[in-house]
Amino acid sequence: MHRIPSRLYALAVGTLVVMAAAPVSAEGPFSKLNRTANDAHTPVIDAPDSVKAGEPFKVTVTVGKTPHPSLVEHAVQWIALYADEVELARVTLTPVVTRPIVTFTIALDDSTTLRALEQPNHAAAWEATKKITVVKEEKK
Repeated sequence: MHRIPSRLYALAVGTLVVMAAAPVSAEGPFSKLNRTANDAHTPVIDAPDSVKAGEPFKVTVTVGKTPHPSLVEHAVQWIALYADEVELARVTLTPVVTRPIVTFTIALDDSTTLRALEQPNHAAAWEATKKITVVKEEKK
């Protein structure tokens, strides 16, 4: 059983969105994913290894270690960021005029595993994960 963080925030372009925490079913977005490393498709998560509880921090998701194409016939449709199984944010991309690099600002209360999913227009989604340790201040 996955522990759902008690409070999640997702900030995008200066707008605060408070997310309702609900687990994803077994048939949800994690049931049919590509998890094998692929230089062009596996998301890369750039985020600190540890953060302070409740303090906003940046998470950048880049699709692939090598630049992924952004062509009408071969592009990334969307990038989503999850805390364990709770979706925090999703960005829809348009071929040709956007590139698959997205920065989210989030705050966590509990340690979690960030999961980045990217959906290309020609195959199943790809996933990457990164463990984030949340350091809580001691009460005085």
